[in-house]
Amino acid sequence: MVISVKIVTPLMDNWLFCRAEYKNACVADAAAVSLPHTWNALDGQDGGDDYFRGECCYFKNINIDKKENTLYYLEFYGVNSVCSIYVNGAHIGEHRGGYTLFRINITDAVISGKNEIAVSVSNFPFPDVIPLTADFTFFGGIYRKVNLIEVSGAHFSLDDFGSDGVYITYPNIPQIAKRAEVTVRAKISGAESSCKLRVSISGAGTFEPCPGIKVPDFDKTRFEKFENNECKTIVSAEKNVDNKNATVKLCVDYPRLWNGRKAPYRYKVKCEIIENGIVSDRVEKFIGFRYINIDAKKGFFLNGNRYPLRGVNRHQDRENMGWAVTEKEHDQDFALIYEMGANAVRLAHYPHHPHFYDLCDKYGLLVWAEIPFVENIGGMGISPLKTDKKVDSAVTADMLKNAKQQLTELIVQQIHRPSVFCWSVSNEVRREYGDTAAYMMSELNNLAHSLDSSRYTALATNHFDGDKWQTDIKGCNIYPGWYWGSPKMFRSQAAAHIRANGGRGVAVSEYGAGSNIYHHTEKPKQPKNTVCDFHSEEWASIVHEHALKYFMSPKADKIWGAFVWNMFDFAIDSRNEGGIPGRNDKGLVTYDRKIKKDAFFLYKSYWSSERVLYITSRRFVKRKNKRVSVKIYSNENEITLYVNGFKAGQKSAKSNSRVFVFRGVKLRRGKNEVKAVSDGGLKDIVIWEY
Repeated sequence: MVISVKIVTPLMDNWLFCRAEYKNACVADAAAVSLPHTWNALDGQDGGDDYFRGECCYFKNINIDKKENTLYYLEFYGVNSVCSIYVNGAHIGEHRGGYTLFRINITDAVISGKNEIAVSVSNFPFPDVIPLTADFTFFGGIYRKVNLIEVSGAHFSLDDFGSDGVYITYPNIPQIAKRAEVTVRAKISGAESSCKLRVSISGAGTFEPCPGIKVPDFDKTRFEKFENNECKTIVSAEKNVDNKNATVKLCVDYPRLWNGRKAPYRYKVKCEIIENGIVSDRVEKFIGFRYINIDAKKGFFLNGNRYPLRGVNRHQDRENMGWAVTEKEHDQDFALIYEMGANAVRLAHYPHHPHFYDLCDKYGLLVWAEIPFVENIGGMGISPLKTDKKVDSAVTADMLKNAKQQLTELIVQQIHRPSVFCWSVSNEVRREYGDTAAYMMSELNNLAHSLDSSRYTALATNHFDGDKWQTDIKGCNIYPGWYWGSPKMFRSQAAAHIRANGGRGVAVSEYGAGSNIYHHTEKPKQPKNTVCDFHSEEWASIVHEHALKYFMSPKADKIWGAFVWNMFDFAIDSRNEGGIPGRNDKGLVTYDRKIKKDAFFLYKSYWSSERVLYITSRRFVKRKNKRVSVKIYSNENEITLYVNGFKAGQKSAKSNSRVFVFRGVKLRRGKNEVKAVSDGGLKDIVIWEY
């Protein structure tokens, strides 16, 4: 007999929102909203002067039949960035940080009957809370889900940095292929007498596909057979628990390895507390056995095989929604990343929704996970280049404390995941902070290793001083062809970071170029100043062509990964460039996810196993020149071009290139049908006017 004593009730509807500080908020003036919610959905993306950063309040009445020996928690998946919780007018607690799950124990404040919950939220730039500044909009609000939890009796702790009280680890060593040792640590609360911790490992069970992915890379029949039919218990163990902490170790002999996109096999670990012969609490998690090695000279290895990471960066916001997105939007984003053929994703610049990590686990994408320690250090001055800045060491110490809190939350909540290969402690922290930054990186690096000894620590930097800061591996943010240098300089800029890095493995953690799908030119040129109104799709494509020419060649063997900036256009309200105020337009897909830019298909032709044939500049409909160049992205062997039904040329693939260019193609007056046909039977057609 299994009796659940943990009741989880979603609290997503019937909230009231008031744009005022808690002390001045009036429920009578509040507007009805549902969660997820942000007050910056529009003003945070328009580039105007109306972007609001301050305090707002949410109110909700909940009915509770209060029981003895029962604890009551509010569980928040994401509130940006500092929030205070009030129950029936009493201040219960606060959370400082906008991206990780946290819980507040409200037991002492609730009564039987109606209870008023108030959540005061501020996205003001607090100098002791990371991130202080960054090149993206900080959307304020309760933008992820909220639950009420009732729990009694023996249960897994709900009071440890947002974790579920169960911590599953397994070694990152080659021997795991023969014998996988799993360590399960549990923190148990509420036990009135001795109880048992029972742990079992089985196949993962029913595979729930991501909408939008019809044909995954792995053998679906074989994979589902393993997931569904081999879900019987493989190994289990029980242990008497006499204190609040317990550890159980189990071994799986010759496990199926989690092997990236081709075979992301997972196992389910079920943890149960047995009290008086009854299951009083249960936590289930999915793990995957794999071993990862990053060699400074040879690159990234997964399960002993070279596996260069071909990845993208991803921000979580969506046009007219900000961060208040649902699992539907996360699924759409993931399906687009998967379609393009990426095998890795850098979840920039903060912890993302657990659902997105779930998708990466299930479909075999490696994850660079990081905390939002970006650019500036509180207490050291917003503009570190100024020599007259005032230093407040107490604020700086508090900011480090907050960074440690957010890093701890990230690790304890996601430590079980096979997809996560590194914990990144910062992005583009400025060189001017010198010894202070070095000390903070060292502290965060040591904390990450103390919490998880099996994964790499990382940081991303856009300057060479970052090479001296302490982490296991490093990402360099370089933008040849955009902010500085020619697009032909990918190799030289990456090589400079390799030389400066003291033997650590190096990835290119950011690169790219802005593009507006409505901006086109016959003769693309690098902008002299990227803060300009014209960002042509054609120039961005040239930058990405040079990038892939390098990253897909043997010359890039020392680069263990490269991550495009960015998969999607995203909001940064302070920008005004490329003809779209409030936008960073370096995405391969538009902000509304409706249009895949030309460069998307360049990557798909290199990375995906799906056959690709795509004529670029298709939105450049009206042409001024009679003779034009026709550029095609394809992974087919031979392309034949037709214009108005007449053959205009034929080209075969060269070396490892996926770019076919037909120069001097003649157009006639009026509309022209330009058609490409591959030797494999693929066709693509565009209509251009001259």
